[in-house]
Amino acid sequence: MHGQQSPKTHKGHIAILLGGIILFVIFAGCASSPSQDRTSPVPVPAPSQSGSCADKPCFITAANDCGSLEITMQEDIGTFRYSSSPSFSQNCTFTKTLVSLNSSESQAMKNMLEGKNMTCRYTKGKFDQRLVTTLTGGMEYCRGDLKDNLGRLMIFT
Repeated sequence: MHGQQSPKTHKGHIAILLGGIILFVIFAGCASSPSQDRTSPVPVPAPSQSGSCADKPCFITAANDCGSLEITMQEDIGTFRYSSSPSFSQNCTFTKTLVSLNSSESQAMKNMLEGKNMTCRYTKGKFDQRLVTTLTGGMEYCRGDLKDNLGRLMIFT
């Protein structure tokens, strides 16, 4: 058995590797997130007349106003789809979907996260921009498989 790893040891190594990847992504997201207060207005152009956006600042502005909008963006870790819409009264809904991870990610990580989403409710005018500027920021008022699985991965770190 010299030179071979038991399945239990192998799983432990995978958990450590996944934890390291998630920790890196979390820190990278935190390092790149703006230092503004999460409820501060973001001074960026509003969505075009057609209701479309091409970047995160535009989407954040539209989401803060509870606009109906969807955007798909390629990011360092993979491709995400963000959507916002009015729900009821002064409440709004935001959905974050991890469409696909980069090809360099492990198959186990892809199985756990690809195609998963989370839905968050917030009050008009108080959109938490960390939902689009970081991987895990602002998830306190969210539900869904993406939130649950990211939480599981963070436990391993």
